[in-house]
Amino acid sequence: MAVAGATLAVVKVLWPKGLNTSYYLDLNSFSRHTAWAHGFMHDYALWLGLTLLTAEFVVAYAVVWWRRDTRAAVLMFLGGAGSLVALGLNQLVGHAAQEARPYDTFPHALVLVAKANDYAFPSDHAVVAGALVMSLLLVVRRAKPERRRSGVPASRWSGSVERPRGVTRAMLALVVVSAVLGLFLCFARVYVGAHYPGDVVAGLLLGMVVVPIVSAARPLGYSVAGGIERTPLAVLIRRPHASDKGLGNAAQADRSAAL
Repeated sequence: MAVAGATLAVVKVLWPKGLNTSYYLDLNSFSRHTAWAHGFMHDYALWLGLTLLTAEFVVAYAVVWWRRDTRAAVLMFLGGAGSLVALGLNQLVGHAAQEARPYDTFPHALVLVAKANDYAFPSDHAVVAGALVMSLLLVVRRAKPERRRSGVPASRWSGSVERPRGVTRAMLALVVVSAVLGLFLCFARVYVGAHYPGDVVAGLLLGMVVVPIVSAARPLGYSVAGGIERTPLAVLIRRPHASDKGLGNAAQADRSAAL
Protein backbone atom coordinates (compact mmCIF):
# COMPACT_ATOMS: atom_id res chain seq x y z
CA MET A 1 0.00 0.00 0.00
CA ALA A 2 2.83 2.38 0.82
CA VAL A 3 4.43 1.74 -2.58
CA ALA A 4 1.12 2.32 -4.33
CA GLY A 5 0.63 5.59 -2.44
CA ALA A 6 4.11 6.80 -3.41
CA THR A 7 3.43 5.96 -7.06
CA LEU A 8 0.16 7.86 -7.06
CA ALA A 9 1.91 10.85 -5.53
CA VAL A 10 4.22 11.06 -8.55
CA VAL A 11 1.39 10.78 -11.10
CA LYS A 12 -0.22 14.22 -11.22
CA VAL A 13 -1.61 16.84 -13.55
CA LEU A 14 -0.26 20.36 -13.23
CA TRP A 15 -2.39 23.50 -13.03
CA PRO A 16 -4.87 24.14 -14.52
CA LYS A 17 -5.71 20.53 -13.73
CA GLY A 18 -9.33 20.66 -14.82
CA LEU A 19 -8.63 22.25 -18.20
CA ASN A 20 -5.63 20.04 -18.89
CA THR A 21 -7.58 16.90 -18.12
CA SER A 22 -10.78 17.81 -19.96
CA TYR A 23 -9.09 19.14 -23.08
CA TYR A 24 -6.70 16.19 -23.20
CA LEU A 25 -9.51 13.63 -22.93
CA ASP A 26 -11.67 15.50 -25.45
CA LEU A 27 -8.87 15.63 -27.98
CA ASN A 28 -8.03 12.01 -27.27
CA SER A 29 -11.62 11.12 -28.08
CA PHE A 30 -11.36 13.14 -31.30
CA SER A 31 -8.21 11.21 -32.14
CA ARG A 32 -10.05 7.90 -31.72
CA HIS A 33 -12.63 9.02 -34.28
CA THR A 34 -10.11 10.19 -36.88
CA ALA A 35 -8.16 7.01 -37.49
CA TRP A 36 -7.59 8.08 -41.09
CA ALA A 37 -5.18 10.78 -39.83
CA HIS A 38 -3.19 8.63 -37.40
CA GLY A 39 -0.30 7.86 -39.73
CA PHE A 40 0.32 11.48 -40.67
CA MET A 41 -0.19 12.79 -37.14
CA HIS A 42 2.22 10.18 -35.76
CA ASP A 43 4.93 11.28 -38.18
CA TYR A 44 4.23 14.98 -37.76
CA ALA A 45 4.25 14.83 -33.96
CA LEU A 46 7.37 12.69 -33.86
CA TRP A 47 9.73 14.05 -36.53
CA LEU A 48 8.02 15.68 -39.52
CA GLY A 49 6.97 18.85 -37.72
CA LEU A 50 10.46 19.57 -36.40
CA THR A 51 11.96 18.70 -39.79
CA LEU A 52 9.71 21.19 -41.57
CA LEU A 53 10.40 23.91 -38.99
CA THR A 54 14.13 23.35 -39.32
CA ALA A 55 13.86 23.48 -43.10
CA GLU A 56 11.95 26.78 -42.81
CA PHE A 57 14.71 28.15 -40.60
CA VAL A 58 17.38 27.12 -43.12
CA VAL A 59 15.44 28.67 -45.99
CA ALA A 60 15.05 31.90 -44.00
CA TYR A 61 18.78 31.96 -43.36
CA ALA A 62 19.37 31.46 -47.08
CA VAL A 63 17.19 34.51 -47.75
CA VAL A 64 19.15 36.82 -45.42
CA TRP A 65 22.44 35.30 -46.65
CA TRP A 66 21.52 36.01 -50.26
CA ARG A 67 20.52 39.57 -49.40
CA ARG A 68 23.88 40.03 -47.66
CA ASP A 69 22.09 41.08 -44.47
CA THR A 70 24.83 40.36 -41.92
CA ARG A 71 22.88 41.59 -38.93
CA ALA A 72 19.93 39.35 -39.75
CA ALA A 73 22.34 36.43 -40.08
CA VAL A 74 23.74 37.19 -36.62
CA LEU A 75 20.21 37.26 -35.18
CA MET A 76 19.50 33.88 -36.70
CA PHE A 77 22.69 32.43 -35.25
CA LEU A 78 21.64 33.77 -31.86
CA GLY A 79 18.17 32.33 -32.41
CA GLY A 80 19.66 28.90 -33.02
CA ALA A 81 21.77 29.23 -29.89
CA GLY A 82 18.72 30.39 -27.95
CA SER A 83 16.84 27.29 -29.08
CA LEU A 84 19.54 25.07 -27.57
CA VAL A 85 19.56 27.11 -24.35
CA ALA A 86 15.77 26.81 -24.13
CA LEU A 87 15.99 23.04 -24.54
CA GLY A 88 18.52 22.86 -21.72
CA LEU A 89 16.35 24.99 -19.43
CA ASN A 90 13.38 22.83 -20.35
CA GLN A 91 15.10 19.83 -18.79
CA LEU A 92 15.55 21.74 -15.54
CA VAL A 93 11.94 22.89 -15.51
CA GLY A 94 10.71 19.38 -16.28
CA HIS A 95 12.65 17.82 -13.42
CA ALA A 96 11.41 20.53 -11.07
CA ALA A 97 7.75 20.09 -12.07
CA GLN A 98 7.85 16.27 -12.33
CA GLU A 99 4.55 15.99 -14.17
CA ALA A 100 3.82 12.44 -15.27
CA ARG A 101 2.92 11.71 -18.85
CA PRO A 102 -0.84 11.77 -19.46
CA TYR A 103 -0.89 8.12 -20.52
CA ASP A 104 0.49 7.21 -17.10
CA THR A 105 -2.39 9.06 -15.45
CA PHE A 106 -4.95 7.74 -17.96
CA PRO A 107 -3.80 4.20 -18.89
CA HIS A 108 -6.69 3.75 -21.33
CA ALA A 109 -5.86 6.85 -23.37
CA LEU A 110 -5.05 6.38 -27.03
CA VAL A 111 -1.32 6.90 -27.62
CA LEU A 112 0.00 7.02 -31.19
CA VAL A 113 3.72 7.34 -30.40
CA ALA A 114 6.18 5.33 -28.35
CA LYS A 115 5.79 6.05 -24.65
CA ALA A 116 8.63 8.10 -23.17
CA ASN A 117 10.08 7.79 -19.68
CA ASP A 118 10.72 11.50 -19.12
CA TYR A 119 8.37 14.13 -17.71
CA ALA A 120 5.55 15.72 -19.69
CA PHE A 121 5.94 19.38 -18.70
CA PRO A 122 7.00 21.32 -20.73
CA SER A 123 7.06 19.77 -24.22
CA ASP A 124 10.49 19.68 -25.89
CA HIS A 125 8.88 19.85 -29.33
CA ALA A 126 6.91 22.94 -28.36
CA VAL A 127 10.04 24.60 -26.95
CA VAL A 128 11.83 24.19 -30.28
CA ALA A 129 8.79 25.38 -32.21
CA GLY A 130 8.46 28.54 -30.12
CA ALA A 131 12.20 29.26 -30.27
CA LEU A 132 12.48 28.92 -34.05
CA VAL A 133 9.39 30.99 -34.75
CA MET A 134 10.59 33.73 -32.39
CA SER A 135 13.99 33.69 -34.10
CA LEU A 136 12.36 34.60 -37.41
CA LEU A 137 10.14 37.21 -35.77
CA LEU A 138 13.21 38.92 -34.31
CA VAL A 139 14.82 39.08 -37.73
CA VAL A 140 11.78 40.91 -39.05
CA ARG A 141 11.49 43.13 -35.97
CA ARG A 142 15.14 44.16 -35.69
CA ALA A 143 15.90 44.76 -39.37
CA LYS A 144 16.95 48.31 -40.27
CA PRO A 145 14.35 50.48 -42.05
CA GLU A 146 14.75 51.62 -45.62
CA ARG A 147 12.71 53.31 -48.29
CA ARG A 148 10.84 51.11 -50.70
CA ARG A 149 12.37 52.97 -53.61
CA SER A 150 14.50 56.08 -53.90
CA GLY A 151 12.68 59.38 -53.60
CA VAL A 152 9.38 57.90 -52.44
CA PRO A 153 8.36 58.82 -48.87
CA ALA A 154 7.49 55.95 -46.58
CA SER A 155 4.06 57.49 -46.09
CA ARG A 156 3.25 56.78 -49.73
CA TRP A 157 3.30 53.02 -49.12
CA SER A 158 2.39 50.70 -46.26
CA GLY A 159 0.93 53.54 -44.21
CA SER A 160 3.57 55.42 -42.25
CA VAL A 161 5.74 52.40 -41.48
CA GLU A 162 9.00 51.97 -43.33
CA ARG A 163 9.81 48.61 -44.78
CA PRO A 164 12.52 46.74 -42.81
CA ARG A 165 15.79 46.23 -44.65
CA GLY A 166 16.22 42.66 -45.79
CA VAL A 167 12.59 41.77 -45.10
CA THR A 168 10.89 40.66 -48.28
CA ARG A 169 7.46 39.19 -48.84
CA ALA A 170 9.14 35.80 -48.95
CA MET A 171 10.62 36.36 -45.49
CA LEU A 172 7.31 37.44 -44.05
CA ALA A 173 5.66 34.41 -45.64
CA LEU A 174 8.25 32.15 -44.00
CA VAL A 175 7.41 33.66 -40.61
CA VAL A 176 3.70 32.98 -41.11
CA VAL A 177 4.28 29.43 -42.35
CA SER A 178 6.64 28.71 -39.45
CA ALA A 179 4.04 29.94 -36.96
CA VAL A 180 1.40 27.68 -38.52
CA LEU A 181 3.74 24.69 -38.52
CA GLY A 182 4.73 25.35 -34.90
CA LEU A 183 1.16 25.67 -33.65
CA PHE A 184 0.13 22.54 -35.53
CA LEU A 185 3.05 20.67 -33.96
CA CYS A 186 1.78 21.66 -30.52
CA PHE A 187 -1.68 20.39 -31.47
CA ALA A 188 -0.19 17.16 -32.80
CA ARG A 189 1.70 16.43 -29.57
CA VAL A 190 -1.61 16.48 -27.68
CA TYR A 191 -3.46 14.65 -30.46
CA VAL A 192 -1.10 11.66 -30.29
CA GLY A 193 -1.55 11.46 -26.52
CA ALA A 194 1.96 12.49 -25.46
CA HIS A 195 1.18 15.80 -23.70
CA TYR A 196 -1.47 17.86 -21.95
CA PRO A 197 -2.40 21.18 -23.58
CA GLY A 198 -0.64 23.03 -20.76
CA ASP A 199 2.60 21.21 -21.57
CA VAL A 200 2.75 22.50 -25.14
CA VAL A 201 1.62 26.02 -24.20
CA ALA A 202 4.36 26.22 -21.56
CA GLY A 203 6.96 24.87 -23.97
CA LEU A 204 5.95 27.32 -26.67
CA LEU A 205 6.19 30.26 -24.26
CA LEU A 206 9.52 29.09 -22.85
CA GLY A 207 11.10 28.98 -26.30
CA MET A 208 9.65 32.37 -27.22
CA VAL A 209 10.96 33.97 -24.02
CA VAL A 210 14.47 32.50 -23.98
CA VAL A 211 15.38 33.41 -27.57
CA PRO A 212 14.94 37.20 -27.10
CA ILE A 213 17.01 37.01 -23.91
CA VAL A 214 19.86 35.26 -25.73
CA SER A 215 19.47 37.66 -28.65
CA ALA A 216 20.24 40.55 -26.28
CA ALA A 217 23.87 39.61 -27.00
CA ARG A 218 23.48 40.87 -30.56
CA PRO A 219 25.90 43.84 -30.13
CA LEU A 220 28.65 41.34 -29.38
CA GLY A 221 27.47 39.22 -32.29
CA TYR A 222 27.59 42.21 -34.64
CA SER A 223 31.14 42.95 -33.49
CA VAL A 224 32.24 39.37 -34.10
CA ALA A 225 30.54 39.35 -37.50
CA GLY A 226 32.38 42.56 -38.41
CA GLY A 227 35.67 40.77 -37.82
CA ILE A 228 34.54 37.69 -39.74
CA GLU A 229 33.55 39.82 -42.74
CA ARG A 230 37.23 40.67 -43.27
CA THR A 231 38.17 37.00 -43.53
CA PRO A 232 37.36 34.16 -45.96
CA LEU A 233 34.77 32.97 -43.41
CA ALA A 234 32.57 35.87 -44.48
CA VAL A 235 30.92 33.48 -46.93
CA LEU A 236 29.18 31.87 -43.94
CA ILE A 237 27.23 34.99 -43.06
CA ARG A 238 26.64 36.68 -46.42
CA ARG A 239 26.69 36.03 -50.13
CA PRO A 240 30.02 36.84 -51.79
CA HIS A 241 30.03 39.95 -53.94
CA ALA A 242 32.29 41.07 -56.78
CA SER A 243 33.53 43.93 -54.59
CA ASP A 244 34.84 41.40 -52.06
CA LYS A 245 37.55 40.38 -54.49
CA GLY A 246 38.52 43.99 -54.97
CA LEU A 247 38.73 44.51 -51.23
CA GLY A 248 40.85 41.41 -50.94
CA ASN A 249 43.24 42.66 -53.61
CA ALA A 250 43.46 46.05 -51.91
CA ALA A 251 44.25 44.44 -48.58
CA GLN A 252 46.92 42.30 -50.23
CA ALA A 253 48.44 45.42 -51.83
CA ASP A 254 48.52 47.17 -48.46
CA ARG A 255 50.33 44.23 -46.89
CA SER A 256 52.82 44.13 -49.74
CA ALA A 257 53.48 47.85 -49.40
CA ALA A 258 54.06 47.47 -45.70
CA LEU A 259 56.67 44.80 -46.36
